[in-house]
Amino acid sequence: MRSPSFWKRFFAFTAASAMLVVPFRFLTVNAIVRAPVSKPTASVSENSDVTDGIYDGVLMKMTDMSYINWASEVGASFGQLEREAMVHRGPQALLAEIDRVDSMDWHVPYAQAVAEFFSDLQGWRVLAVDNQEAEAGFYAVAYQKGSDVVISYRGTTNNVMDLVADAGIYLSVPNMIDQLGPAKSFFERACTQASANVHGASIHAVLTGHSMGGWLAQSVYLDERNAPGPWVISGVVVFNSIGTGFQSITSPSVLVKDYHFDGDVFSRYGSSLGSVIDVPNPNPDASVYDKHQMYEFYHYFYPYADGVESTAVGSGRA
Repeated sequence: MRSPSFWKRFFAFTAASAMLVVPFRFLTVNAIVRAPVSKPTASVSENSDVTDGIYDGVLMKMTDMSYINWASEVGASFGQLEREAMVHRGPQALLAEIDRVDSMDWHVPYAQAVAEFFSDLQGWRVLAVDNQEAEAGFYAVAYQKGSDVVISYRGTTNNVMDLVADAGIYLSVPNMIDQLGPAKSFFERACTQASANVHGASIHAVLTGHSMGGWLAQSVYLDERNAPGPWVISGVVVFNSIGTGFQSITSPSVLVKDYHFDGDVFSRYGSSLGSVIDVPNPNPDASVYDKHQMYEFYHYFYPYADGVESTAVGSGRA
C-alpha cells in the first residue's frame, strides 16, 4: 500500500516533468565566449545596486555559491578560501565556477580571476549550512560579516524533490512544497547563531536565492518579517526567481529586488514582491538552460572594460 506522501510526490514529479520537458526539449547548449562588455552605468542607478550597504554583486556571488556544498568550510573566512583557491584547493565547484566566469567574461590569468572573484568578499565567512537535499531537496547557506548576515537558498538541481517543490510552486499547491518549513527554520537558527557571535547584537539579514531559491527567499520574508528574534530583515534580492503566488507589495518597508536575465523563461511565471530589474543579455543565442543560470549575471555586476580591468558598479560596504 503506497502512502499519501508517495502519491503526492509521484503526481508532483509527473506534473513537474511535463512542465519542464517541453522547454528543455528544444535546448541548444552552446559554448559561450562573449565579447567584453562595458560597465553598465546607464542601466543601474547609484543606489539601485546596493542593499543595506551591500553591493548586489556580492549578493549575486553568494547566491551562486549556494550551489556549492560548504559543509567542510563552515567557519572559514573568504580570505582563507581565496588563499586555498590560489593553489587550486577548496571546493571543486567553486574553482570550476571561477574558471567558467573567467572564460566567459574576464579572460585573464587564473590568479587574477581568483583575486577578482574574492575582491569584495573579504571579511565575510561561511556561517552555517543546512543540507536536507535527500529528505526535502532543501539546501541553504548563511554568511556573516559583523552584524550582517546573508542567507542564500539554493534553487532547483537534478534532485527529484526539487521537481516536486517546483510543481507545487508553479501549480500553487502549497502542500507539495516541503522546503518552506526548513527555509524558515534555517533563517531563525542562522540569525540566532550570528547574534551570539556578536555578543547578542541585533542582526541585519538579507535574503537571497535563485530560481526556486528566490521563491523561498521571498516566502521566508513574508512569513518572518514580523517574527520576534534578534534580527531584522533589511533586504531581499533574488535572481531569475519564480514568482507564483506573490502580489507586489505597494509600500514595502524592506526593499525587494528581483533580477531577471533577459530571455529567461522560468522567471516569467508569476510576479515579484518588489521591483524587477532586467539584466541585458549579450548573447541572445544562448540556450534556454544557460539563460536561467547564475553565471550569466557576472558580466552585469563585474564587467571588464575592454577585457583588461574591472570596476564594480556598486558602492557602499561589501
